[in-house]
Amino acid sequence: MTISIVRKKLSIATGKAAYFVKGIGCVSAIGTVLVAFRTLTAQAAVISNSELSVDIRNDNGAINSLLFDRKEFYRKGTFVSDFGFQVGSDTSTFVLNSALQNIGQPVTVSKNNNSVSVTGRYTQGGSAIDFTRTYSLVPNHNVLRITTNFINSGADTLLSYFDTYDPDQGIAQRNGYGTYNDVFSIATGNGTAKVGQATDISGLSVVIGSLDPDVTVASGFPFKIGDGKTLNNFFSSPFDGNGSYVDNGTHIGLRKLLSAGNSFTFTVDQGFGTTPIKAKQEFITVNKGGEPVPEPQTIFGSVTAIAFGIMLGKIRSKKFHKSRT
Repeated sequence: MTISIVRKKLSIATGKAAYFVKGIGCVSAIGTVLVAFRTLTAQAAVISNSELSVDIRNDNGAINSLLFDRKEFYRKGTFVSDFGFQVGSDTSTFVLNSALQNIGQPVTVSKNNNSVSVTGRYTQGGSAIDFTRTYSLVPNHNVLRITTNFINSGADTLLSYFDTYDPDQGIAQRNGYGTYNDVFSIATGNGTAKVGQATDISGLSVVIGSLDPDVTVASGFPFKIGDGKTLNNFFSSPFDGNGSYVDNGTHIGLRKLLSAGNSFTFTVDQGFGTTPIKAKQEFITVNKGGEPVPEPQTIFGSVTAIAFGIMLGKIRSKKFHKSRT
């Protein structure tokens, strides 16, 4: 293992500032080592096109890194690009596979041409749900498609399945950790999609959504879904940031009754663009066209957010004298 000193901002139980030092552990702002441990970065299966590159961890199937326009979106800050499962609202059955190496759900990862498949069987709470989670890039578009096929090999199960992200694409541009966050609908040729969007002050943006009628989407809160209680709150009261600028996450999930012997498929698209409009257009185009359905309370915010972005960036840049990764 190569040891390199790379500082990463972390959230810890005390809420105090701390940094991750690769090969050493978690270090407080004054240099005290809080936890000593070795860190191994999993080898990754890579899929890419000319603009978009995605690394999938080969130990747990989570996104290890995602680059668009040569800017890292997820492997910055606290590294949140995770997925997980739960039976209904039973928090004792919560499992998470995270960008930070957590393996709550055992999986097998395999690469085939320009796609990566993650397979496993979720068995918490007496369930027996086989799944295949496939990452692929939509040809000729800057869209990551995550398609998960489920087969219930056990009894009827209310399945809670989710992805949780903290987009930090502004860090590479010295714009800080925050994004403008919004949730809205898009009418497409295949139906109405619900999406969450996170946009850096420069305009670099990601739209995450699905056409599934049962999908739940939040953007702007919470920071991440890391436990069953937070997951239940996400499903019961999904948050819409309405264009607010904060350092919080964008999340998508499905809580669905899967009868014994039945199967279903859940597809999530992530569209990327150098402006919010371009990111939306990528999502729209791969889903047979359509138009965003505007929210009256956010129309002004969506128009003005990027217009003030450059000015805000200059103000915020004064606060970021430290070198960040």
